[in-house]
Amino acid sequence: MKADTAPWQLLGPLSISLVALLIALLPGSFTTELQYHRIDLADGDWWRLLTAHLTHLGWGHLGMNLCGLWLIWYLFPAIRPALRYLTLLLFLMPGTALGLWLLSPEVIWYRGLSGVLHGLLIWALLEQLRKAQLISLSVLALVILKLIWEQWQGPLAGSESLAAGSVIVDAHLYGAVTGVILWGITELWPASLSEESK
Repeated sequence: MKADTAPWQLLGPLSISLVALLIALLPGSFTTELQYHRIDLADGDWWRLLTAHLTHLGWGHLGMNLCGLWLIWYLFPAIRPALRYLTLLLFLMPGTALGLWLLSPEVIWYRGLSGVLHGLLIWALLEQLRKAQLISLSVLALVILKLIWEQWQGPLAGSESLAAGSVIVDAHLYGAVTGVILWGITELWPASLSEESK
């Protein structure tokens, strides 16, 4: 990462972190208006498809998600350009929420970035396959095994105590699937997010 581009590359995770922190400081009643809520979405509150992922169950949940956000940004240079990073998130957020809407009608409400982070990680791993095939395939296999385990057995041990609430594992799956779809689109479309930044 070039020193002269570092501040611009920080814009992506920094802006998401600041917005999530500001939302965490808001009164609980206001935060409830931003979370994913199935009934309110049906009534036309479409902003929740985006804002749901920036609301959290508490400071522990927020801290855990922001650590994941920054770790993925740090480990995968392909997602660092701010425009690419923010564009990926802009599609991963509604993709994850729409997965819940269409395929998990039992999920009434949801908060958090974890589903989006799974999608971002999957996109980054697939994008990195050409440069670091062995490690990318190994980590990709572990993430897939985790997703399968969650669908079979539920959340990983300890994850609900860390989040201070229920973990919606379906969000992880839909985020990951959205990440695969976005990567496929970037592979097929020449002027896509998968191009190296100039």
